[in-house]
Amino acid sequence: MPVTSPRRSLILASGSIYGTSSSTTGGSSVTSASPSSSTTSERTSGYKSYLDRAGSLSKYSVSTSTSSSYSPSYSSYLSGSSYSSYSPRSYSTYRSTGSSLTGGSSGIGTYRSTSSSLNNYDTNSCGIRNTVHTTASPVSRYWERDSSRPSISTTRSHADERKLSFSSEDTEGLCGLRNIGNTCFMNSVIQCLSHTNELTKFLRNYSATKSPISKDQQILYEFSKLIREMWSPNTHSVTPLELKRAFSSKHRMYSDYNQQDAQEFLRFFLDSLHSALNTGNKGEHLRVDDNLSDNRKAEQTWEWYCRHECSIIRDLFVGQLKSTLRCTVCGNASVTFDPFWDLSVPLPSSSRCKLEACLDLFIREEVLDGDEMPTCSKCQTRRKCTKTFTIQRFPKYLVIHLKRFSETRWSKLSNIVEFPTGERELNMAPYAANTNSNMYYSLYAISNHMGSTAGGHYVAICKHPFTQKWHEFNDNLVSDALSEHHLVSSSAYILFYERA
Repeated sequence: MPVTSPRRSLILASGSIYGTSSSTTGGSSVTSASPSSSTTSERTSGYKSYLDRAGSLSKYSVSTSTSSSYSPSYSSYLSGSSYSSYSPRSYSTYRSTGSSLTGGSSGIGTYRSTSSSLNNYDTNSCGIRNTVHTTASPVSRYWERDSSRPSISTTRSHADERKLSFSSEDTEGLCGLRNIGNTCFMNSVIQCLSHTNELTKFLRNYSATKSPISKDQQILYEFSKLIREMWSPNTHSVTPLELKRAFSSKHRMYSDYNQQDAQEFLRFFLDSLHSALNTGNKGEHLRVDDNLSDNRKAEQTWEWYCRHECSIIRDLFVGQLKSTLRCTVCGNASVTFDPFWDLSVPLPSSSRCKLEACLDLFIREEVLDGDEMPTCSKCQTRRKCTKTFTIQRFPKYLVIHLKRFSETRWSKLSNIVEFPTGERELNMAPYAANTNSNMYYSLYAISNHMGSTAGGHYVAICKHPFTQKWHEFNDNLVSDALSEHHLVSSSAYILFYERA
């Protein structure tokens, strides 16, 4: 059974934003997608070039033409159930004054909270928020990362909310990322990856090449440098300017200041990191004997894939899907195995559901009929078939993407998905190809998207690896420790789990 796998196969529940390539194997049609800079259409923008606009970052001057202000307080959390509606910025009062969309505030709208705040944040022409302190205001739940920690005199009156002292280990990594113009999608993903413990450990000790020979290696170099800065003592905020410049040089669609999707960015970004670190050998084709058991086929396919794709990124994030195509006429089954970097799961029609319901939809049997009918290898003609997915091999870090946006990206589903938040609370055993053991995962990061396709904002909520406390990373703002019941909301977009 000849099987040809792309360098990075992305098996989705339905469709692909990158275009698809189909390979027919033993009568089955396997669809996979892979992000590629050569297939990415360049986008034009009315703005100046990236470097021209970013050149004013060192000045941090406040623009007098347009500005936006919002309260960083948590009063917008709504009570009334075990899971709160989450909104660090109240989008019910969002007012747009321009045509820009998601990706960070750049002077396009006003976000208002129901309570007073510590600071107002003006936005300059580069999208950099500048702090304008007010007087006689309550203490915010956010730390302004451009300034130092709360002083002892301030903290003493709030001893029940904050600790009087912070150890270096406890505060490392609590570093904000400045928004350099609709880059909240990037900031949110970087914070989630920064709290991927084994990846950060590797990058902090990684000796990157000073003169990278490829664009992917340049991205890796800038990312490892950024991670070291973010996890250095007494670092409160960092501007990811060089990383965005390196990433945009390969993926031109990110060189402007348009809104971008966080999941798309995550896939391109991980692919670049993997390509920079990949020591695999190319050229060998895989042939698997049909007489072997499914588990043995899976092992041979995985071993072949690992010889071609060898990096710590693969070790941490890549799993293996089992796809079974069964003819409804003769009952012949064709089985293929493909690597996956995340699970993109559909949402049910109900307004509130559990994550398990989304995973059930992902592995639900799909009927291929009409124009979608594949060719049965036994019948030697096109037949109506059924197709199912199960997970053959689980990754160390499981990324689950909730498909909130339609294929046309002009509508968004606001379902509240109740996902497990505790230690070893997510059990993926029901979705495994082999159900002889449990597979537990623990949540450690969330990328949230508030708003709609007409305007919104990304933030990250991450669990600190040392203190085990949850913090929200809203560009250069970092919140105090959050209660676990604040995690589940209708804004959850990408979930990051670590295998227990």
